[in-house]
Amino acid sequence: MCEIKELFNQIGRDDIKGDEKNLLSSGRIDSMDVMALVSVIESLCKKPVNADFVDAESFESFESIANLIEKVRQQ
Repeated sequence: MCEIKELFNQIGRDDIKGDEKNLLSSGRIDSMDVMALVSVIESLCKKPVNADFVDAESFESFESIANLIEKVRQQ
């Protein structure tokens, strides 16, 4: 999960902790954060994120973001 923490650091959200849940639905992150995360995920994976993978559930926890990254890497 260190990889996910580094993504948050890259977008200036070093206040987000790995054990937090409901990141998007609770308002801890917002749509601008999601857009920034998608951008750094694309840079990390060196490929675009399929729009079908971008939904609210994908940004609720470090685990769900890790799952999203795995989907992008396998596409």
